[in-house]
Amino acid sequence: MFKRLFNRKNSPKKNESSTEEQISLEKDKNKGDSRDLYFPSMMDNLTNDGITFEKDHFVIQTGLGDVKYGRSFFVKPSGYPRTVRIGWLEGLFAGDDMDVSVHIEPLDRNAAIKKLQKKIDEFETVVYSAANRNEGAKIEDAMQKRDDAKFLQRQIKNNQNGLYYVSVQGTVFANTLNDLNAKSREIERDLGGESIEIINSYGRQKEGFLSCLPLGKNYLEKTDRNLDQLSLTAIFPHASSKLNHQGGFPIGRYGREYVYYNNFDTSLSNYSMGIFGVSGSGKSVLVKQIIGRGFMDGIEKNVIIDCEPEYIALTKALGGIVIPIYPSKSNQASRINPYDIFPEKEIINQGYENEYTIERINVPEKITELLEFYKVMKESLTPDARGLTPIEIGVLSDVLEEQFTSRGITEDPESIYQNEEDIDENGRITYRRKYIEMPTISETHKMLEEIRDNGYEDLKELCTIVHLFTKNKAFGMFDGQTQIIADSGVSLDDAPVINFDISKLSANGIERPLAQHVLMTWVWNRFIVSNPKAKKRVIIDEAWMMIKYSTMMEWLKQLSARGRKWNVSLTLVSQRYEMFDRTEAARDVVAQFETVCFLKQSDQDIKPILDTYRLSDDVGNMIRTASTGDVIMKAGKQIVSFRSEPTPEEWPYLNTNQNIQMGPGPGGDGPGTGTKRVRSREEMIDFLEHSLKLKEVEGEEVA
Repeated sequence: MFKRLFNRKNSPKKNESSTEEQISLEKDKNKGDSRDLYFPSMMDNLTNDGITFEKDHFVIQTGLGDVKYGRSFFVKPSGYPRTVRIGWLEGLFAGDDMDVSVHIEPLDRNAAIKKLQKKIDEFETVVYSAANRNEGAKIEDAMQKRDDAKFLQRQIKNNQNGLYYVSVQGTVFANTLNDLNAKSREIERDLGGESIEIINSYGRQKEGFLSCLPLGKNYLEKTDRNLDQLSLTAIFPHASSKLNHQGGFPIGRYGREYVYYNNFDTSLSNYSMGIFGVSGSGKSVLVKQIIGRGFMDGIEKNVIIDCEPEYIALTKALGGIVIPIYPSKSNQASRINPYDIFPEKEIINQGYENEYTIERINVPEKITELLEFYKVMKESLTPDARGLTPIEIGVLSDVLEEQFTSRGITEDPESIYQNEEDIDENGRITYRRKYIEMPTISETHKMLEEIRDNGYEDLKELCTIVHLFTKNKAFGMFDGQTQIIADSGVSLDDAPVINFDISKLSANGIERPLAQHVLMTWVWNRFIVSNPKAKKRVIIDEAWMMIKYSTMMEWLKQLSARGRKWNVSLTLVSQRYEMFDRTEAARDVVAQFETVCFLKQSDQDIKPILDTYRLSDDVGNMIRTASTGDVIMKAGKQIVSFRSEPTPEEWPYLNTNQNIQMGPGPGGDGPGTGTKRVRSREEMIDFLEHSLKLKEVEGEEVA
């Protein structure tokens, strides 16, 4: 009651209340119109809860109850390596929980020329002074620096180069101070492997922290050094926006941008590759580039089955070995025994702490391979390409098993070796492990004849066919113990490239396809399954020769499917793709390739390509009208186009056109009309190193 009276007493009159409410609404309305919309700035987004800078680190508040430790550092101006590779700071850019900034300040061209002239005069003074004191070493060093400065000055005058001041800085973060110290030591150790010296921004942690923020300003004084344009290019993380692969090697160029390809990228479910292009499209040049540059991708072994002798120069230039395979009655010819068996290594618990490797001899699988070999024999020499009959398979299986068992070969890897006694001039006896003699085709043929003579008339045809493949017969080049005859002096295990030259075998008939099959299975056992961790590549040139033999296609299909397990890339090289579309077995082989490269193809090849890989008509037109060296690559789900462009120094080893004479032309060492000259491997290495050199104006040459 009183409350109601009080409210009534103190409440304004109706008209007054209405007027005051209207004035209040107008004020609020006017106030709302006067305020601007607000969006957080970049600095607002960078703002943290708080930060405390110590002498050699800082503590940053990342939440109400969370802190993080950080440390700023920079590359010492005199701590750059003498020579570098492209992407030499990749370990720094890819660091975990770390910010990196590269501050670049271009120097005016005229100012750069004047500064270089000043340094040239200084070096001239040093040379004159050292000559008076007879200091030969100092004279040579000063003259080298003077010549480098003159060369750089000349490039800048011709607008071919430039001079820049560069500072590389970083800030690493961790949850605790101990973790921060451990991370810092790890970074210092990793960069030390590249001959990069880093130092702490001691007493200048605040300046170092600000320099790594996206503010575009270097707050750390006296941390920069001068680099030329070529040196600066090598600093940047070279990654192609056209092919999203980590690492890899430059396989070609798209416009001004290099396309980097990693054959063993995690995005690829299969490492196999197919390369197709008509004659003259640049196919062989592309394959040779992949072989030569593949070492940048960590590939340790390349094995080439060379149908034409066009990979020999490249093999020798890379320090490899060339093994010619051809029919010969001489004992001095190379021979590969298809019966050779080698230990198979398998990694158990791969990627875990308890990882280990088991080694065994897989006799059953070897017998299966040999049955496939005899199937190819019979398919190649029967009019209707008949394979082995069930009786022939059964008898052959028993014969092959008996041949290995009689030699005591079991799953034990030691069972394929024997101790051989060796007596030196002083009468001392030593023992060395020697590979035992394996079965041969002649031995198998003899056993088959004995079984045939005991009542197995069904083996008559098989005995006749096998007889043609025995020693000194039409196809007897694989009958006998393996021996390698080469003049390079490099062992099979040490050679980075192994070239089996089968160009002397007849292109018409079974010789080349059979050699491809035998060598492929031998290489698989000798190099692939015996070393599952190392990256390897096997190149089969002119693979179309194997298409009409279904057994060979089935074998290639298995190798392609199993390549990932053994860390190997099976690379098939052929001219026309349409030939692989004729049979189901051949289609299955190329369908498994995760990477395919198409150079120029004829009109008949375009439709099968588009149908198999579901490409657009525009892509088909690009393949049809491609110029020499133009490549369309499908790597997984990505499709890129690029141009294969070897460097002038690569051309002598990559050129396959006999009408182009390689030698020093009018403008340099590229293709020209001069005397033909093939550069040595050391010269190629010197060229690659020269292209990545960093030239210093102040003091010694670094990179």
